[in-house]
Amino acid sequence: MTDEQLMQSFGEGDYEAFEVLYQKHKGGVYRYLLRQTASKSVAEDLFQDVWSQVIAGAANYKVTAKFTTWLYTIARNKLIDGVKHNKVVEKVLDTDCDTRENEDKLADDAKERHRPDIAYEQERQMVAIKHCVGRLPSTQLECFLLREEAGLALADIAEMVGSGLEAAKSRLRYAYKNLRECLENKLGSQRVRQPAASCGR
Repeated sequence: MTDEQLMQSFGEGDYEAFEVLYQKHKGGVYRYLLRQTASKSVAEDLFQDVWSQVIAGAANYKVTAKFTTWLYTIARNKLIDGVKHNKVVEKVLDTDCDTRENEDKLADDAKERHRPDIAYEQERQMVAIKHCVGRLPSTQLECFLLREEAGLALADIAEMVGSGLEAAKSRLRYAYKNLRECLENKLGSQRVRQPAASCGR
């Protein structure tokens, strides 16, 4: 069954259909909220609000768009409301100083636990990715997360953020460009691969 069919089944009382949808999309929704707010507690509150609205709207759900577009529109609106009401600063990571401290801690842990070099390198890359994603301008960050976390098409992203298709494509292209440059600076060009996703899709 498609996501849309599952949601319709849930609206008719099939709670197993909701469980399938929840298990499939909970990770992406939570990461989207967490990376936009940089606050675990705020993200968790918004996460609950999103799924509460999904449940509340099940009986009246109509297939006017992809389920993921509908779901992330709810998430985006909750995020905007949360920022307004809680004065949350839209950022993804801590300061550069905190990032350096994290890198130092990883190095110390690797030495203390005698972990293989590859394990340390993987964690170092994760720290670098978090750092670089956090440096993206908010408009690029939103398009990037909707693409990578939600898997939305460019047309759906453009509609959600209220921009033209070319503007959304440009934001996404610059997001990948900025990420690559930042990662090359943090990790070295030999360790940075071309982004897997295409900006033109």
